[in-house]
Amino acid sequence: MNPPLEPPPPPTANGCCGVGCLTLFVLLAFLAFAFVGGGLWALNHFRNTYSSTEPAAIPAPESPVASAPAPTPIAADDVQARWDAFERAGRRGEKASIALSAADINTLLANDRHTRGKVFVSIEDTTARVQASVPLKNVAFMKGRYLNGEATVQASPDGDPAKAQITNITLANQKVPDSVLDQRLFGWSPTRGMIQEWLDDQNIAVFKIESGQVIGQTRGN
Repeated sequence: MNPPLEPPPPPTANGCCGVGCLTLFVLLAFLAFAFVGGGLWALNHFRNTYSSTEPAAIPAPESPVASAPAPTPIAADDVQARWDAFERAGRRGEKASIALSAADINTLLANDRHTRGKVFVSIEDTTARVQASVPLKNVAFMKGRYLNGEATVQASPDGDPAKAQITNITLANQKVPDSVLDQRLFGWSPTRGMIQEWLDDQNIAVFKIESGQVIGQTRGN
């Protein structure tokens, strides 16, 4: 007659439960390492590929008055006054329109401390070209680097601002997909989202580029 089978000993702290916890810990540690390491690799790759150690050469704004070699105070004040009136009308829900040449736009950019010396616009017929050089001194791991890039802008044939095309985007002379406008870079909001937010705040209904000018119209009540 076979002797009765003895029950298995109870699990100890170093049994299956301990091994499972250890395995889980190792897996979590590995995932954390992969996440941090991958993030640092991606940041370093972006830093070395798409940012520069020197700012790009941004042209000085031309005069809004063709005969003047540089913007005169009166001309600059006139452009700023027209733009301020257009913005006020948009915020109030009033109907307004404005036409700006590339020189006008660059004068406005030069008047703003956030864009002065960082952005330049040129227009040829129905296409605008935007050049930018943005210092990244307030971005972690990017001190001393610059985001230098450019893009072309074309208005929609029906003048709908939401359908404007921003293409041929380059960063540090490297072509990047247009979808970069929908991505968050350095914690900033997506560029396309910021543009749409501004259009909504200003009640912009029409955006056109015709005969070397940018034409805008507000919705109005």
